[in-house]
Amino acid sequence: MNQIYRKSPFWSLAGPLLAYLAIRWVVEAALMMLIILPYLPDVYAELMQMGTQSAVDMQKFMEVYMEALEPAVETVVRYQVEISGAAAAGTLVLTGILFAKDRKLERACGIPQPEKKPVSLYVLTAVFGAVGSIAATCLMAMAQMAFYDNSYQQTAQIMYGAGFPVQLAVLGVLIPVAEEMMFRGILFMRFRERQRFWYSAVCSSVFFMFMHTNTTQMVYAFLLGLMLAYLYEKTGSVKAPVLLHIMMNAGSVIFTEAGVFGWLGADPVRMVPAVIGGAFICSAVFVKIQ
Repeated sequence: MNQIYRKSPFWSLAGPLLAYLAIRWVVEAALMMLIILPYLPDVYAELMQMGTQSAVDMQKFMEVYMEALEPAVETVVRYQVEISGAAAAGTLVLTGILFAKDRKLERACGIPQPEKKPVSLYVLTAVFGAVGSIAATCLMAMAQMAFYDNSYQQTAQIMYGAGFPVQLAVLGVLIPVAEEMMFRGILFMRFRERQRFWYSAVCSSVFFMFMHTNTTQMVYAFLLGLMLAYLYEKTGSVKAPVLLHIMMNAGSVIFTEAGVFGWLGADPVRMVPAVIGGAFICSAVFVKIQ
């Protein structure tokens, strides 16, 4: 605990989270509407043509409406990664301001600030993230073989449907930075103002988990959230969890593009040594970070 007491502890946590979700929703809704608008005249023409015909029931009306709107929906899906990236970028203003204010409040309350960390720590963190991305992706692939998650497959298809530069910029950098600023930089640290580490880590990881839309990703996000919170606790710097999150996501994008996971997935026997070897290296690096 860092002994900062706020007038409303509940809203000090709920306020930033709700604002973060609201910004994401508004940006995504606005961009989707901009994409859909050019298609609306065609939809309107279809409905008007239908209205000039004999009376039809509501079910038929909805079928015609959805069929006319289908090209717009397909376009929205095609640009889903870009839309998510814009929404993530929109939250950085909020989290950046709150993060700066929180650190200023800590200094005003006389809370000791963490010392500057050596470059070697961030090198180890980068290695941990790169190797961990291979182990984690293989583990999720093995889980898919045992417990098929259709929503995960659909999400993966959308995420990896964008061009490689867009994937790397949005999935590999922008979204990890936005999520770390919110869920570790703001939420985890505000929990720590009144609670012990594990309570703060679990609670912030649960909120982080529910930002994902399928079971496979939710389990992965919760465990990753605990690891990122622990790294923040040990280093005292948000730069470490940001770097780890970037390396995990960017590594997954790069290795997928390079065909590494395709090669590993071609023979399931290859994935087991990849998971075990990755876990061993990550454990050794983790001990070294300690």
